[in-house]
Amino acid sequence: MSIISRRKLLTTTPLLAAGAMLTSGLPTKLLAATATAKDAVQPGDKTLVTYFQVPMQKRWPINKKLVQAKPYAKYFQKDLVVPVEMVEALEKGPLPKEWIIPPTVTGLKTMMQTFGQAPVSGYALVEEGPLAYAQSRHVFPGVTAKMFEWWFCWHPLESERYMLWFPYAHIHNSVKDPKRLADTRLSYGERLYGNPNHITEYIGGMFLDGVISFDDPTAFGVDRTLIEKEGFTFNASGIISPWDAPDTPLVLMIHLARDTPAGLEMINRYWIGTHESFDRFKKFPGGARLSKALTKKMGLDKAALENFAYEMALHDMTEFTCLGKFLADIYKENNPKA
Repeated sequence: MSIISRRKLLTTTPLLAAGAMLTSGLPTKLLAATATAKDAVQPGDKTLVTYFQVPMQKRWPINKKLVQAKPYAKYFQKDLVVPVEMVEALEKGPLPKEWIIPPTVTGLKTMMQTFGQAPVSGYALVEEGPLAYAQSRHVFPGVTAKMFEWWFCWHPLESERYMLWFPYAHIHNSVKDPKRLADTRLSYGERLYGNPNHITEYIGGMFLDGVISFDDPTAFGVDRTLIEKEGFTFNASGIISPWDAPDTPLVLMIHLARDTPAGLEMINRYWIGTHESFDRFKKFPGGARLSKALTKKMGLDKAALENFAYEMALHDMTEFTCLGKFLADIYKENNPKA
């Protein structure tokens, strides 16, 4: 039986019910486009996610049971959608060379100067490293930077809240100092930065058990002048390390957002693997050497990393679209005077 690539399935299958197709090499999830190739895709058009890998299918009813007694259970979703324009961007395959950015200070400067022209979603292998690379740009109508700051201080206090974000994939989130995270007398940075989150979730077929160390974006090399020039006021950037190797920077994650008339605009970048520039992270001394050894130990060769990059792009597309759908409502419900 031949293996059908996910990109081919995305291109040729206008609608496919979950479980209706079985073959070796099945994708982690299949996105069924509601518009045909002849239809003009309009900004904001969404398409249903109709395929989830078996572990995710099994996880959803478990999460539903855990969430059902919570006062926010109504925000737990079964039918997830994603932007058609992001699906179509991924259908084109790996990003062309001009859009593959390294995780260096120079690369981050390029990100800040070109994010408006970059594809709305994409993935690639960064050969020098090697690294998985994924990128996205989201616009969330009716959502503000203040709402996202609230979310990042609210949801880690209960794992069930984290499940709302991606009901099929998110399992656990906890924070080192929950009292500090919940202290509204402190600024957002004082609550989140230096207060690591412990997360477990599925990224495609890989189970991730990691620690996110959030910090100011300048700590990773993003130019403060460019942040201010572009009007970015929200940040949830960080380093992700394996739970059992907390000193090893395996992922550099950038989340920056700004308020616009159309809603909150967010740019996301992920570099997963190893790179010589990881030595610059002051809180992770020897980061290049440690990440290189761990990447090798995990069996993350170039082929595996390219596949992981694709899975990360899909995961980002799904979870942030899901969150953007209900964030304004859950924020207002929990902040009636806002």
